Amino acid sequence: MSIRPYPIPMDDFRNVLTLSPLSLVEIARRFGISRSNLMGLLGGNRTLSDDRLLQLVKWVGLVGADTLHLDSGIHFWKIASETQMEAFLHLPTGILPESLRWSLVLEFPPLDRDWIHLKADIGEQCWVLLSVRPVFFALLRDRLPGVGRPVTLMYLQKPLKQILADTRNQGLAVAWAKQPQTLTLVDAPMRDTHAADLSVWMAWARQKLAIDTSDISEQIYPPMTESSEDGLDPAIPCDQAWNLLAHRLDVAGAAHPDIVDIPIFPMEQFGQYPSGMVRMDRNWLGDTLLELGKKGRLRCYVRENSTESVIVALSTVTRCGLPPPWVLSTASERYLIWRDPNLEIAAHIESNDYCIGPVVAAWHRATTYMVQ
Repeated sequence: MSIRPYPIPMDDFRNVLTLSPLSLVEIARRFGISRSNLMGLLGGNRTLSDDRLLQLVKWVGLVGADTLHLDSGIHFWKIASETQMEAFLHLPTGILPESLRWSLVLEFPPLDRDWIHLKADIGEQCWVLLSVRPVFFALLRDRLPGVGRPVTLMYLQKPLKQILADTRNQGLAVAWAKQPQTLTLVDAPMRDTHAADLSVWMAWARQKLAIDTSDISEQIYPPMTESSEDGLDPAIPCDQAWNLLAHRLDVAGAAHPDIVDIPIFPMEQFGQYPSGMVRMDRNWLGDTLLELGKKGRLRCYVRENSTESVIVALSTVTRCGLPPPWVLSTASERYLIWRDPNLEIAAHIESNDYCIGPVVAAWHRATTYMVQ
């Protein structure tokens, strides 16, 4: 007997709970259900009645049925693992709109470098406070460029741990009426009181995380000093991107001798980090391309609105970013060319072209099909 589906999109609900800074055990305890019932619910079992589920949905801070939206208030999410990053990236636009205004949020005195706090304006009387581990920030900025250029500087009126520990909140979100006592703009007195610490923290954020603070420069005084620390090791967000995508696959890293994982990059715009991963077999690639893939010298480029995807060979191993230009002698019918800011496929390499590599394989998706 098939299980009757719940009246909400469970994947979206599960992703929102995954992003909560509270554990599932604590969420179950505060709402008043057993941990086993909550885990069963998220695992696809009918451990709650429809009425009780809808009460939980509202308590979490969501409204809707066929599609879910955030209710009014201040919602708290965190990204501290590949699982949470993936949950965040899978949120629908109904919960996380595409175009958002992001603000940088600090706890005063600004000494904490373990978390980057960001506030998003989701809608009228609806904010999200997103806390991100620095090692995930570059990857997040690659997917959502706006987080790297905050429009305002805000601060928490009391430590975030204290806010989250307050069981008087009627659910996971803080009521909008408490917004002035929770999260406010950094004003001149606050800025002047913590001027030295603020300047040092901002210099670190610019140097280490490449945060563009030009839009909040008037809220920072005195002018920021240069940090003596080195910038973020580019290998860190690159590794995070690969770990995030390998997390989706059964065998991380394609350890089998006849299997290789090939990163997917978009063709519409240049991306520093892969947006997906495709696993391919020796029988599809052949021995030569499989060997190149095992060495990390293959990429898959996909154009979203096109039926064609291509596999491109690289001159050297390049896990992330723009590969070095192709300078090897080869004969190919097509090449992938970098013409800032676009990627194009061309039949010939001109003298001033930046060639990423030859197209060594391609396949087409059907534009119309019927499955019965």
